[in-house]
This record gives sequence, C-alpha cells and structure tokens, in this order.
Amino acid sequence: MVVSSICDRPSIMEIEQLFTLIKSLTSQSNIRELVTALDDILINNFERVDLSVYELQATRRSNHKTTTLIGIECSGKSNDIYLNNDMDMLSAYISKEEVYKVESRTRFKIVIPVVLYDKSVSHLVVLRHRYENQDIKNTLVGFLQIAVDIFRNLHEKGHDPLTRILNRQAFDQVSSDLAFSQHNVLHAKDTSFKAIAILDIDKFKSINDRFGHAIGDETLVLFSQTVRSVLRQQDLFFRYGGEEFVVLVKDVQKEQALVVLERCRAAIEARRFPQVGQVTVSIGFADLSKNDHPVETLSKADKALYYAKQNGRNQVNSYEVLLEKGLLEAVEPVESSIDFWD
Repeated sequence: MVVSSICDRPSIMEIEQLFTLIKSLTSQSNIRELVTALDDILINNFERVDLSVYELQATRRSNHKTTTLIGIECSGKSNDIYLNNDMDMLSAYISKEEVYKVESRTRFKIVIPVVLYDKSVSHLVVLRHRYENQDIKNTLVGFLQIAVDIFRNLHEKGHDPLTRILNRQAFDQVSSDLAFSQHNVLHAKDTSFKAIAILDIDKFKSINDRFGHAIGDETLVLFSQTVRSVLRQQDLFFRYGGEEFVVLVKDVQKEQALVVLERCRAAIEARRFPQVGQVTVSIGFADLSKNDHPVETLSKADKALYYAKQNGRNQVNSYEVLLEKGLLEAVEPVESSIDFWD
C-alpha cells in the first residue's frame, strides 16, 4: 500500500510504485476509464475511501420550466444528484475551488471541481475518507489533483470548442465502443443505445452569407443549447461537423425515439434566434440494432435526413418507416470485420 510508510522517507521501490500508479492514470484515453483507474488506485492503496465523480448537466425536472444542474455519477456507483441538494458540491461549483469538509469526528470529505479552460465546471470529484493524518490527506488530494488535470484534458479533447458539446472525435470513440460491444457481448461496455439521428440546420449557409460568420457561430451555440435542454439526460449529443449534429438515443423503441427527436425539432422551430429569427432543422434517424455496425446505422440516418431535405425540410424521418413505404432504397450492410477506427 502507498500509505504504509507515508510518514517515512520513501524508498526507491515506493517511488517506483508511485510512478506506476500515476502512469495508470495518465495512460487512460477516456473519462470512463480514468474514473475506473482512479477508483482502483484508491481502493487498492487506501482504506475506507469512497469515490464519486459527477458529470454536470443542465436539465429540467419533470414539468418544470426552470433549468437546474444535475450531477450524473460517471461510474454508476451512487445515485445522480441535484446540485442544490448538496451544499458542499454547490460551493465547489460556484467558487471553482476545492472544498474540504469535516462531516464528523472521523469522516472527511473532499470536493474538487474540474474547471475547464473557459472557466466552466464539467465534473465534480468527491472523495470521502477517514484519515486524520495530514500526510495521507495530502497524498489523497495529490492523486485527485492529477486525475482532475487529466479529466480537463480529456474533456477538452472530446468537446467542440464553440458549442461545448461532444465532438466528432468523441462520437468516433463511442461508435468504436458500440461496434466492439455488438460483436463481443461478454465484454460489452454499453448496449443501451437504440437509435442514431443526424440533425442538420436548414439553409445554414444562407445564415452565414446574409448575417456573417459571427452570427452563424452564435446560431450554432444557441441551437446546441436548445437541443441539449430538451434531450433526456441519458442521450448523447455531438457536433459532427459544420451545421450537422448527431444524437445517440438511449433506451427507447422507434416510436419513442421519434417523440424525443420531434421534441428537438419543435424546440428549434419555436425559438427565435437573434437577428436571424426562425431557424428550422431536418432530422433523419435509424434504429441501432445489435446486428448493425454503427457506421451502417449512421448511413441509414443520413438517407432519412436527405429525404427530409428533399421533401420540405423541418421534419423528422425514420429510415425504417421510409424504407417500408418504398420511399428509400436499402443501405448496403457493412462488413462486421472492418474496423473503421483502427
């Protein structure tokens, strides 16, 4: 254990062990794996510690008009929380500073915010422990601070700098995980995504041409905020490129996916964008079955989107429904052995 001789001068072997642990954090390529690696370090090298990592998202409670912040627990070990219900986490979020709390005589709490380069907070790292020794406390904080720096870099790497939503690189990573899961069921990471949708802002080029790129960028930001606010917490939202976006819809059937995406379309149509006025969006989506490669499903969604663009825009279309009606030709299946992300 790292803490066995924490108060003594560390040996060469202990220093090497420490570097090995740090390397296990720095070698991670996504936030989910980083949380797992950090949790393993704490469980295997410290006693009576409890780690929770919350991703912050703006959401709405059922039938409430006001937006609030919810913390989604990344590893699923504990329940999601509303930030207003935990004053220590709320304090760390507002101040963007670490919070140290004595919960009882023998129980302590550390909350460290992941502050991004634009000064927003993406995650809150919460650790509860029972160590009174200050050197051990410092060691715990040191591991958390290293992890937080890696969190920040991974988050920036996977997010679009303009809209602050997930980017194409993040989509490729999730798609790669899905492709692996579908063909390696015993090692599946997440098989609950049920549909892929492509959203394309109608006549966006004319917005840039008429109002300039600054207004175009503002439109993209407001579009992203609007869609994110009406999507469910479990759905993933990506900027795929330009004015094109992708949504991965979770835990629904085809009819429910249509409801989720129609809500997005209606929210955009109802919003008034500064200078531009009304903006509309065309959406195509396809079912993501366990036998389909994500690239194949994306191609199906793209076909449904193209149909929407050619038939009036400002609508949501299902690939499967259009195919059943004879309005589309089927997409050629993708060979399962092809790795598009190797």
